[in-house]
Amino acid sequence: MTRGMGKLVAWLTVAGAAALVAPRVSPLDRTLHPAREALAFGCVVGAVTFLVLARRWITASAFSALPPRRLLARGVVLTAKSAEEEALWRALLLGVLVRPVGAPAALVISTVLFAAAHVGRLGRRAWAHLLTGGLFGVAYLATGRLLAAVAAHGTYNVLVGVTPATDRDMSTSDTGRTPGLLVASVAPSADPASMPEPTVTPSSPLARLTGVSKSFGPLRALDGFDLELRRGEIVALLGPNGAGKSTAMALMLGLRRPDDGTAELHGRDPRDPRARLTVGAVLQEVGFPPGLRVRETVELVAAHFPSAASTVEILERLGLSATAERHAAGLSGGQRRRLAVALALAGRPEILFLDEPTAGMDAGARRALLRDLSAFAQGGGAVLLTTQQLAEAEAIATRVVLLVSGRAVHEGTVSEVRAHGGLAKVAFRTATLPRLAGIASLDSRGDRHVVLVQHGDAFVAELVRSGIAFRELEVTPVSLEDAIVTLTEAAR
Repeated sequence: MTRGMGKLVAWLTVAGAAALVAPRVSPLDRTLHPAREALAFGCVVGAVTFLVLARRWITASAFSALPPRRLLARGVVLTAKSAEEEALWRALLLGVLVRPVGAPAALVISTVLFAAAHVGRLGRRAWAHLLTGGLFGVAYLATGRLLAAVAAHGTYNVLVGVTPATDRDMSTSDTGRTPGLLVASVAPSADPASMPEPTVTPSSPLARLTGVSKSFGPLRALDGFDLELRRGEIVALLGPNGAGKSTAMALMLGLRRPDDGTAELHGRDPRDPRARLTVGAVLQEVGFPPGLRVRETVELVAAHFPSAASTVEILERLGLSATAERHAAGLSGGQRRRLAVALALAGRPEILFLDEPTAGMDAGARRALLRDLSAFAQGGGAVLLTTQQLAEAEAIATRVVLLVSGRAVHEGTVSEVRAHGGLAKVAFRTATLPRLAGIASLDSRGDRHVVLVQHGDAFVAELVRSGIAFRELEVTPVSLEDAIVTLTEAAR
């Protein structure tokens, strides 16, 4: 018996055992007692729950991301897991509480415990679990049948698990926001054969923004911004908070529309789903489908791609093998970030869009990811990276674009950006620092002083002529961080 089949049998066994020992609940509406009507009622409750939380309609084309066999298999797995949870939470817990405390109180208690067990604390996802748990409980109490609760939970989970996300936020019971990769891996919403092929040459950029501007009310996030991303490149999009980096990435992914200018992905409008089929993305806020374990989450995303990497390979690559059977919602911040990167790599993409991908990662995981990104680009992939860890950009970026107040103020290799700063770093110790010419930036901490100067040799000569006693003199080229700070201040 395979591992997956074993879990399926285990879930159904637990569901059957719990249903057998659970007390009978008298239906609130006896007209819904027959099995077929209870089943229909549960399916309606599950679909309505999905519509309320996802805030989008269910269309037939939404299911085209998975082949029929995989769609059926995913539906069976999600429904079996739903049966286990409903047997435990509704038939057993809710059913036991009905007699001593009454149906309303039993519904409230079981729903709160259900939400707490899934997310651990109140928040946006917890409120979603309160809603789903409450509605599934209502389905059970209204019909007196576990079948209705299973149908409600199963319908909801299947809709969340197999329909692709759109460019709107999806507040499901355990996502908070739609995972970046699920946005990037949606299936076409129309027949691909009916869409005209764009003109793309081998030398064409994989992604491009041309003269784009984007405003949010009075705030001008981007102002006539140009950017190209080609094969073999790791482009680091740098700048202070609020410079427009995440907006630029959202435009390239088709998650937002430019007010002016054009965005292209593989020569197409980024909102064309086919353009995103070879894209992996990690956005600032990451969420995962509810109720799935780490391994199941990777398998779900991989099922959207015809030549996906193996789940074992991806989990090992991101150091997640030991957490494969844990629920994704229970991971630490750094582990959630690693899982997000794993999902971005699952489909063997050609382009990676990574918004602060190493946030929360430990040093070992961060170094391993940077090595992977370098290898990915050397193999012909393209990476657009935003990060506040400038040492990471300095280590792997082939090109740096500095964005300040929505405009590109400098672009070039790491060496070119450092040279454009036109500075040298001089560090030394002295009790008293006299007034010296040529200092562009000064950082003094006690008797240690670090200055950025236009001409290192000339500054040291002036330091000697001043006659002060100093020690531990170091003259080094500026780092990328020093150059970025200097160029940003000059641009403001």
